[in-house]
Amino acid sequence: MSNFGNEENLGGDAMSSGNGQSKALLALRVIVLVPVLWFFLGGGAIGKIAGKDWMPMEAFFWPLMIAPVALTAAYVGYRQCIRRPRSIPDVRWMYRFAAGMFIFANGALVIFYSWIAVIPAVLSLGILLDSLINRSVMENS
Repeated sequence: MSNFGNEENLGGDAMSSGNGQSKALLALRVIVLVPVLWFFLGGGAIGKIAGKDWMPMEAFFWPLMIAPVALTAAYVGYRQCIRRPRSIPDVRWMYRFAAGMFIFANGALVIFYSWIAVIPAVLSLGILLDSLINRSVMENS
């Protein structure tokens, strides 16, 4: 019997080609690294090379506010792989860690930049509280 198209991890590691966990980890890495690198490289290295402030302040903040929206979309899209009991625990932990990181970043943006950063912070908080919400629903049913 063929296992083609079956997303279960059948003895391979998490980074084996084509399984859901590797796609979820790749999405997480891209969503986290792109805004963080943009924030540090755009302001630090490129700003020092150019010798002037060539980017407006919003160019640094908006990627940090858009990333939690993409993180939530990836979390919802890969929720079966993330919640699977036999999946690697690192996938769920890494999504929660990224959500926590974005809560702190957007909390600082709420204080120092704009109130619109509350929306990404709430989305990140939803990822962190997902297991508590699901656990209480399972206990009540």
